[in-house]
Amino acid sequence: MAAWNTTSGVAMHAEPVAKAFIELGHKVTVFTFNKNDCHGEGFTAKDESYVIRCFGTRTHTNALDPRPFLENDYDILLIEDVGMLPVEKLIDIFPVLKHKAKIIHVVHENRICEHSWFYKLDWDKVVYFDHRQDFMKKIYPDAEYIPFPCFPLRKGNKQAAKKRLGLPANKKIIYSFGHRGYHSYYRDLPPKLKKNSVLLHVIETDYQMLEELTPATWRIVKKSDVLSTKEFDDYLFAADAIILHKFQSREHAVVSSTVYQALGAGCPIFVPSQSDFFHEWKTEVLHYRDITALNKKLVDLFGDKRQQKQLRDAGEKFVRSHSPEVIAQQFLDLFERIL
Repeated sequence: MAAWNTTSGVAMHAEPVAKAFIELGHKVTVFTFNKNDCHGEGFTAKDESYVIRCFGTRTHTNALDPRPFLENDYDILLIEDVGMLPVEKLIDIFPVLKHKAKIIHVVHENRICEHSWFYKLDWDKVVYFDHRQDFMKKIYPDAEYIPFPCFPLRKGNKQAAKKRLGLPANKKIIYSFGHRGYHSYYRDLPPKLKKNSVLLHVIETDYQMLEELTPATWRIVKKSDVLSTKEFDDYLFAADAIILHKFQSREHAVVSSTVYQALGAGCPIFVPSQSDFFHEWKTEVLHYRDITALNKKLVDLFGDKRQQKQLRDAGEKFVRSHSPEVIAQQFLDLFERIL
């Protein structure tokens, strides 16, 4: 029970794990949000045959059709991010669900929840994915840590991806990602890069960017409401670097699900060093403090194949240790113990 085929971080957690369950031979049913009331900016793929849309968000329609939960058979019900779910309706059917299956909550909260309804559900187990969520042990002493999963390692053809996206074949592409709350912070290239590189902004359709009105040979602006999973991968395959610029106030346990999704595509990732979103990665991504540092690190990276390889190797090592199969197996071991 989670967001699915949307841009939300919850979907970025649920999708690789559930698909790995299937690859490992298990039967999976996904209960998720209705299309007219979902968690996320929009849809990233067509629903699979095992997906049932049967509830809305707590803050909008607050709807829940109990029939799919009661009619389907399952041994384990894995519920993600209860704060976005129609909790009051879930509480009503929870005693019946407890007779059907063991119920596990994957916590996405980054602080102790202030709402009383959060504590009314008698979970068989609570799981968290960031050590900054250790505060959950104050509430659930036997809560367990299972890391956030990466999307799998995957490779694409750079020239084919550039052709599909209409990007210049003979230029390096610096991809400024402007969806999911990420900002187009980087607006100008250093002189050393302008001749042989293009700064590609991919932003939401309602995002106002003055640079659209001043065309330049070294800059491209593309607009899209939502990027599908395939489109996101194509941009990563086409790019020689991606900039993920996002901040969060201190003392919040937040993670960048976008990095977990992007790392497996092998595109070098640049992130702000002061942001809480990227604390997990030291050698797998490149950190910058300001524009000057970002300019220098881009120039250095493009001129240093050894650094490119080191970055790629570190990223692949992280993805392998957080692969969907590895994380899914940790959940399966937990399920066996609970059952």
